[in-house]
Amino acid sequence: MIYAYVLCDPASAAPPPRRRGLGDARLRVARSGALAAVYSRHRTLRPEPTREALLVHERVVEAVMARGAVLPFRFDTELESERDLAARLAERHDELVRALNRVRGRVELGLRVIAERRAPVLPDGAERSGRAYVLGLVDAHRRADRAAHELHEPLAALAVASTVRAPARPPAVLAASYLVDAGRVAAFRSRVDELAAGCDDVDVVLTGPWPPYNFAGQAGT
Repeated sequence: MIYAYVLCDPASAAPPPRRRGLGDARLRVARSGALAAVYSRHRTLRPEPTREALLVHERVVEAVMARGAVLPFRFDTELESERDLAARLAERHDELVRALNRVRGRVELGLRVIAERRAPVLPDGAERSGRAYVLGLVDAHRRADRAAHELHEPLAALAVASTVRAPARPPAVLAASYLVDAGRVAAFRSRVDELAAGCDDVDVVLTGPWPPYNFAGQAGT
């Protein structure tokens, strides 16, 4: 059984990173034309998405990303053998090369817009009833949702591509990812700060840069 971590150019995979994979396994490389995949071999493996296992997977991906463009495999991608992995790369070779070129020189940035938790503002003289309180909460959520929209649109225009998770996990009103040229990360951060300064109803959290997990599509799975 083999476990696949990341798809990349052959030059980025050879030699494989010195760090160890899941189960402390040695990292190996499979090649197919203009593609390579970094994987580890196991007698048995039941990858659980624990914090430790996710970190091992992420660190392997980041080690390869430090050398060039990557398409991360989804966590828990297992195949029967190297032959199966090579066959998958060969079957979709041209499609995967195009996907790899699309993320070349680019990174992923993540944005979470979180509605501030505070008591809703009621109109002067309004009775502090349960109904008024609920209506106030609804209004606060609408303002936060509008702020999220006003943040996302200009940021999506700056990015090469963007994706929005629907629905966002509360208390977030927006969870989005942006594919950004590596050389424009600082400018993107500055734009986020500028837009966030004008939003009173939300907290804005930008993370990354990350490998382009949300822009690998089916290519890295």
